[in-house]
Formats: sequence, C-alpha cells, structure tokens
Amino acid sequence: MDYMYDDYDGDVVDRTADFLADILSYMGFDAEIHTEVIDNTAVFDVFGNDVQALSPSIDPSVVNALSWILKRARFSIGSGFRFDVDINSYRLERVHQLEGVARKLHDKIADGVDAIQIFGMDNVDRRAIHMLLNADDTIRTQSEGFGNFRHLEIHHKEDHA
Repeated sequence: MDYMYDDYDGDVVDRTADFLADILSYMGFDAEIHTEVIDNTAVFDVFGNDVQALSPSIDPSVVNALSWILKRARFSIGSGFRFDVDINSYRLERVHQLEGVARKLHDKIADGVDAIQIFGMDNVDRRAIHMLLNADDTIRTQSEGFGNFRHLEIHHKEDHA
C-alpha cells in the first residue's frame, strides 16, 4: 500500500479518502467517510460511534494531525487541494455556530471599534471567521502571530489597506 506514487490513475481525492480509511483502520476505528469538495478543499467527514473519541470538541489536535498527514502524503502529487478532516460533522456545525459570532464582530467594527483581536481560536475556527467576514468588502481580517500566540485581527478595510 504505497500512497506516494505519482502514477496513480484514480482521483486524488478518492485515493486520499482511501488512505484516511486505512489510517483509521490501523488505529482500530470502524468508520464511514463522506467526502465533499468545496472551493479546492476536500472535506473528509468521518462517521461512526467509534470515532466520537476523535471529535475536535474533545481534542482538535487529533483531526488537525490527520489533516496534516493527508496534506503531506498528497504534497508530492501537487493535488492543489486543501484537506480537512471532520468527525460526525462537528466542524460543519461549528461553522454555523460561528456565523453568529461573525455577525457580532461585524457589528462591533461597523459601530466604530477600530480593531478586534481574538486569541485562542484553532486554525479551522479562524479560517471560518475569515471566510464569513471577508464577504463584506469593508472589513479586513488577518491571522497574526505563531503557534499558541496565533490570533485573528479584524479591521476596517480602509484603516489598514
């Protein structure tokens, strides 16, 4: 089972889903994987009673590590896809929760707050807020810092053009 060869003639997303299934199987999990591609991001949603222990609500580092492994395995192929792993649609539901947070942040900036900094968000939550707020062309978001100090900054677009 060598997943690194470039001569594979199947779809890179399907092949990556198979690779993830093999990883989960080696870890002792019986899971079903649903795949969806949205804007060059392949989201592998893993379902099953066994995998609840991998939920990002318990410890996001496991699914982040799985996403990183998939990215590194596909890097040699140059697939152009970003790979995200979700467990029982937790992250999809989280994005829906963050829509309310994004609206409140938008309102604060619209009401005249110069800038907002938010610490303690993982990369998936930061990315969701970026995507939700970047739909408004008057607001600019950016991630700053490194590691545990990485945070989200939100500004009026004209303030920091």
